[in-house]
Amino acid sequence: MTADTAPALRDGPAAALLESAASAVRRVIRWPNRLSLYLGGLALVAIVALTVADVALRNLFAMVVPGGMELTGLLTILVALSTLAVVEVERGHIRVDLLLQAFAGRVRDALHAGGLLLAAAMMAVTALQIWRQALYLKQNGIVTGLLGVPEWPFVVAASLFVLLFALALSANMLQALAAVARRRDPAGIALALLCIAAVAAILWFCFDPSALPFELSRQMRGIFAIGLCFVLIFLGVHVAAAMAVTALLGISLLIAPAASLTSLGSTAIDVVSDQTWSVVPLFVWMGLVVVASGFAGELYRAAYRWIGHLPGGLASASTVACAGLSSIVGDTLSGVYSMGSIALPQMRRYGYDMKLATASIACAATIGVMVPPSIAFIVYGMITEVSIGKLFMAGILPGILFAAILVALITLRAALNPALAPRGEVSSWKQRFTDSAGVWPILVLMLLVLGGIYAGAVTANEAGGLGVFGALAIALAMRRLRWPAFRQSLGQTLRLSAGIIVIFMFATAFSRFIAISGLTGQLAQLAIGLDLGRYELIGAILLFYVVIGMFMNALPALVLTVPLFFPIAMGAGFDPVWFGVLVVIMVELGVVTPPIGVNVFAISTMAKEVPMLDIFKGVFPFWIAFVVLIGLIVAFPEIALFLPSLM
Repeated sequence: MTADTAPALRDGPAAALLESAASAVRRVIRWPNRLSLYLGGLALVAIVALTVADVALRNLFAMVVPGGMELTGLLTILVALSTLAVVEVERGHIRVDLLLQAFAGRVRDALHAGGLLLAAAMMAVTALQIWRQALYLKQNGIVTGLLGVPEWPFVVAASLFVLLFALALSANMLQALAAVARRRDPAGIALALLCIAAVAAILWFCFDPSALPFELSRQMRGIFAIGLCFVLIFLGVHVAAAMAVTALLGISLLIAPAASLTSLGSTAIDVVSDQTWSVVPLFVWMGLVVVASGFAGELYRAAYRWIGHLPGGLASASTVACAGLSSIVGDTLSGVYSMGSIALPQMRRYGYDMKLATASIACAATIGVMVPPSIAFIVYGMITEVSIGKLFMAGILPGILFAAILVALITLRAALNPALAPRGEVSSWKQRFTDSAGVWPILVLMLLVLGGIYAGAVTANEAGGLGVFGALAIALAMRRLRWPAFRQSLGQTLRLSAGIIVIFMFATAFSRFIAISGLTGQLAQLAIGLDLGRYELIGAILLFYVVIGMFMNALPALVLTVPLFFPIAMGAGFDPVWFGVLVVIMVELGVVTPPIGVNVFAISTMAKEVPMLDIFKGVFPFWIAFVVLIGLIVAFPEIALFLPSLM
């Protein structure tokens, strides 16, 4: 409780009524949410089965599963949207609440309630538009091309999933309003009413842009809508909802409300029915199975046997293990949690400086965005339509190089100041080879995923399906994965995938608005007018990413900025794959940069005795590694482009 709160917050009649209403809504959606979770899980298992069967038949018998891509696209709808409401009930959707947290409690509660109201309203509008899309498909008898499967039942399911999401948002909104009422603060109540009025005004302008009390040029309308998007995001509105509002309002201002509503519904279904999106849940599930099966621990022990005796060897071993784990796990937080749980106790036992210990794990986990399968590369590829397979290959050498730079930096610091990181014991050659033999599951999965993509035998989606199948088969054969862990990994996959894909469901509509507004062309003309050289231009873009990374997580930063900067970079003649590597590295720098620094927040939950400020202080020396890596890739582009050029 903050200092601005009342000494005792008791439920009055209004607060009690609002809390009761929130509980009632949650009870209503509890069973539908559970059913949706099961439905999404079955759909994901079916996608894996279809993918593996298709790859096996094609490579062994020159056959394909009839309509396999069609079925995968329809099933992806269920996988992508089934757990939206579940994630909201658990408050797991991506928000940037940095500015919100800086406000006093009464202001924070009011703004939070207003943001949730806006998000709930947008999801309700989206559900209605998707429902209309389903009616159109049913009335016109639209079916898939090869199998003739009706599409409308899957679109109806999508509409219901989004409606459940809207109800979950409404429940949380009612609870936030109850918090406002509980304070009994007139200023807080007035601000909550003002937020409700602001939401009503935004929605009114979306449906009647002529009601704007002032005239705006076409250029200013686009700037106004984008400015609103950033304001909403920084005030803690769900990133997906903020982009949905921007797309709806922006297209209404530039064309007409009818076009805006149609775009919102059709774009949502076009995105989630694209079978390419199945790559996200497949790689996420593979990573979760690998971590749950304990293969990460085997990898760390093997790395420790080889380099644990060097100065800072334990920290270097966690770095090498993160690099290896990154070849299976496509996000950084998995690396933080898995390596943190394994390496931190060891570093404590050896008397490591905990600033170095925690910072080394937080920074080493960022290798996960470079070494494939990388969720960030998938996102960049989906936005720009650059080959995801080439992006995966482009990240391998930079990832290995970054791991080497981190190890060298740790070793140098520990050698200069042995008190920071004492050496571990020297392992025998027998111990080294024995423990190294335990990493064979990860090597097999690397061969399936990276080898298949590099050889051109499989697409990124198919590699993900093979990876999941291989991880499950190995884990089950070794009796490393029990039924509860399997269910947990499946449910967590659906939750993480929904949180990612819903953003891109509305990011596509946002991108359409950006294209209609013509702002990318205007930015390009501005860049040309500044008469910057090619490398001055890329330096300015990278500097912008450093700044935005201080306030925004990697995923929303990619979604919001790539549509703006990609055309400028292409106009300057940069390679799209090379530019993607730089952008992904820069947005990932933000996960260890204050004040957001999600990796730092994650490692702090595992080292509660280390103040957050100390962890950030420990991170700053590792910025040298990021600067060196970026400098090398800019100076020698072939570091990123060599492997893709061989495909």
